[in-house]
Amino acid sequence: MTSRRDFIKLSSLTATAIGLGLVACKNKEEFVLKQVPDQERIKVGVIGLGNRGKGILKALDFVPEIKVIALCDTLEFQMDTAKQYITNSVDTFSDFESLLALKDIDAVIIAAPLHEHFRIVMAAFDAGKHIMCEKTLAYNIDQCKAIKRRGDQSDKIFQVSYQYQLHPVFNSIKSIIDAGHCGTITRIDCSWDRHSNWRRKVPTPELERQINWRMYKAYSGGLMAELGSHLLNMVDNLLNAHPLKVVGTGGIDYWKDGRETCDNVHTLFDYPNGVKVGFHSILNNSYEGYQMKIYGDKATIICHGMNKAEIIPEGKKVDEKWKDSVDSVSGASVKIIGNDNKREIYTKNSDDLIYPTDNDNFNVTWHLYKNFAKAIKGEEPLFLGLKDGYQSAISVHMANKAIREETVVKWLPEYDV
Repeated sequence: MTSRRDFIKLSSLTATAIGLGLVACKNKEEFVLKQVPDQERIKVGVIGLGNRGKGILKALDFVPEIKVIALCDTLEFQMDTAKQYITNSVDTFSDFESLLALKDIDAVIIAAPLHEHFRIVMAAFDAGKHIMCEKTLAYNIDQCKAIKRRGDQSDKIFQVSYQYQLHPVFNSIKSIIDAGHCGTITRIDCSWDRHSNWRRKVPTPELERQINWRMYKAYSGGLMAELGSHLLNMVDNLLNAHPLKVVGTGGIDYWKDGRETCDNVHTLFDYPNGVKVGFHSILNNSYEGYQMKIYGDKATIICHGMNKAEIIPEGKKVDEKWKDSVDSVSGASVKIIGNDNKREIYTKNSDDLIYPTDNDNFNVTWHLYKNFAKAIKGEEPLFLGLKDGYQSAISVHMANKAIREETVVKWLPEYDV
């Protein structure tokens, strides 16, 4: 059985920073889809068949340990589209209770709108199912606390969909930081910017709120829940801590179209040891897109959209040990390039981890579900459990409260459940 630490060591950083312009190393061995006897496959129901739900179905094509036998959505056209991604026959439902009542189902995947997470999760606990839940965990803090308490009492696997923690580039960054090559981290800046109205097309006006639920407060946590949640989850992992307090601002300042959730948010979190973490998101400019900048007293790391990352030593002189090796465990090496000493971080995948595609964003969803299946079978530890999802959800709700109420919001002792 492989621990998460071993997994990170195996699947991420085996080489670092050999100049500008290099791209991530690809697996030379071709992915082979193994055959799993039907009686050994985990029978799964998927609840919520929007864009994310369909994306999950695509990834499950490459996870033979899982067999989807039931689908649920309140919109018939979503169901019809989703069925095209499945070759076997499936039961279909418009209510999740009927799906959960199927005795053949071992696990449930929850990709429904945020405001429905709590009801579905608690019903899935009652039904004795393993659970994979999309982020953010639940609609408010009280719901998150109730799920955490219930999950801690359950013997079922509970995975939360923070797949970017499994990204080779992120794990390379984490390996470098854990090895001390950035020194003391004092600041992290995160952003996820887009240039769009963030809306889905609707076939008829009466379906506006059902399809564009992210735009309305009754159903959604807005940009913090849908985008910020991922980055806050990664920051918690890098710092091995949760925030202590947060301030924030935001508004509906560009898209004057009836939406109720902000089209821009700007937050600043205090973490232990004085680390300051910013998260910003806007919907009228995509120039920087998705970025994470990590500032230490020895080096700075800049991550561009989880596609590539660079490390820049602090000051004019590079640490002597960098001349031969950045990470003695992985054998990573560096070469000083140019006067600014900037170099690209790149990854080499483990020999025993062969991705199904060249698309890393697809691969991390695949890997998340592969791990979910193996954890259910007892073959692998769960990489991202309820604690990860709970902690990041509390951060999201703290930030939204700070934005709405224009106040400092603190992590309360009662959140430590």
